[in-house]
Amino acid sequence: MKDKQINELMKLHNACDSLLAKCNEDMTKLIDDFNENQEKKYDEDAAFCDTVDLDNKFTELADYVEDYTD
Repeated sequence: MKDKQINELMKLHNACDSLLAKCNEDMTKLIDDFNENQEKKYDEDAAFCDTVDLDNKFTELADYVEDYTD
């Protein structure tokens, strides 16, 4: 791969990383807000969405550009 291609690939990777980081933050906030709202409305019967593995899902996506570019 030529230097210019490497620079373009790095730009793509950085742009995707930034997008995924923002999406991760937004999704985490949405889920946290949902959980909080459920607790207020339904107390013990509240639905709960766990974010325990959410970061890992975004990490897997962050590797996509590197893994699938030759």
